[in-house]
Amino acid sequence: MDLLGLRKRFGSVMAVDDCKNRLIQDLFFAVETLHSALLNECTKQENERSRFIQELAQYKTEVADLRHDQAKLSFVSILVDGDCMNFNDALIQEGHNGGRRAARLLLQSVERYVRDTDPQASPNLQYRVCIYANLPGLEKAYREAKVLSSTETLDPFVRGFNMEDSQCDFIDAGNGKECSDVKIRATFERDILDIHCRHIIFCAATDNGYARLLGSHRGSNRITLVEGAPFAWEIEQLATEFRTTAFPAVFRAAKLPARASSFSAAATASANVAAAPPTAGGALSSSPPWQDYATIAKANLQITPSSTPSSSSSSATTPTSSTPSPSSPSSSTSPSSPIVFDISPSVNSTPPLPKVHYNAQDQRIDPPLRRASSKENYERLRAAKLCNRYHLQDDCSYGDSCTHAHGRRLTSAQDLHDLRCISRTSVCGEGLWCTNRKCVCGHQCPRESWRDHELTGCRFPEEMHGVDRVVVRVE
Repeated sequence: MDLLGLRKRFGSVMAVDDCKNRLIQDLFFAVETLHSALLNECTKQENERSRFIQELAQYKTEVADLRHDQAKLSFVSILVDGDCMNFNDALIQEGHNGGRRAARLLLQSVERYVRDTDPQASPNLQYRVCIYANLPGLEKAYREAKVLSSTETLDPFVRGFNMEDSQCDFIDAGNGKECSDVKIRATFERDILDIHCRHIIFCAATDNGYARLLGSHRGSNRITLVEGAPFAWEIEQLATEFRTTAFPAVFRAAKLPARASSFSAAATASANVAAAPPTAGGALSSSPPWQDYATIAKANLQITPSSTPSSSSSSATTPTSSTPSPSSPSSSTSPSSPIVFDISPSVNSTPPLPKVHYNAQDQRIDPPLRRASSKENYERLRAAKLCNRYHLQDDCSYGDSCTHAHGRRLTSAQDLHDLRCISRTSVCGEGLWCTNRKCVCGHQCPRESWRDHELTGCRFPEEMHGVDRVVVRVE
């Protein structure tokens, strides 16, 4: 046997084994190094995680404390222009108790509305009521509307309102024309920038002057427009971009009627006589004809000095004649006697009052209307700003001070139908419980069946949607 060759071969094998063993040992060393580094990194990350958890817990506590503190200061601002948003007559007539009850009803209505629309609102939310009005002028308006007697004042109502809650303020803004408007605008602009103000309930939407104030906040979910009397024309165009609601238990569904213009008896008589057509014999008719409001107003503005008391006394020496002259009033008319003149519309026929339909829950149901005759005619009538109640029911309580168009009443069946469609888009202040047969406003949302209609942002409140329209009673 070749022992030398075997030894050489054995040595080669041992060298390979040594190389393999060193390789294995190097691998183990590398693994141990990496494992040690991994353990160190895991320990470091665990320490970081623990630190982050502690910081997160601390931040959560701080945020909770901040929210708690903010909740203490969070409030809802209720802004009311008392000159155009008037309280219900019954509340005013109750004086001090009526003021307290008005404050409670307003706070309860707003709280219920906020709770329904903002479930995340804090239960400790404050409600701040700011009413600005020209109190002497408002008191005079209530007296002229026969809500208050000539000896009654608004002072007891205002005191009761202010005393009911520490956050309720009924403030005399001054007797200037724009005093209330300036106060409302300043308070609105302050509150809308306040991070603690969660919502603004805007009760002044019957005045077109606020359209510029609201225009820059279109689409804001922090503003709700409250409808008492119908929205002013410009506000109505913006109303679709805000939340809207109504508090019929608090505010009147119509503005206080403005003071009627007065005319002197002499001017009224002069206008009637001056416009009287001559008879067949050339003499004036013994009884003056019917004169409209415009003719009498014009004659009142054209009174000459000869019609003054001094002129009358100087003409007393002139011999009188049994036949009245064309330039003097009828002898049967004296300046001291009251003059009655007719300012009724040119159309003498009054439309019959419609019957009211009720469902099983005694809720008022609007009879269905077919679509408007055409979009063009609908928009034409809408742009004309016609008074719905005047043209549809001949029953506008504002008279000549109405901000919507009167004139000759509509006679076209097409125009009357399209105007009725327009009137249905105005929310009735009495809601589903309205019993006024002359009411031409909507008591259910007329657009709820439209494909793109959304409850959010609709001027009709939620309870006026999905109403049972099965009529069980007609009165």
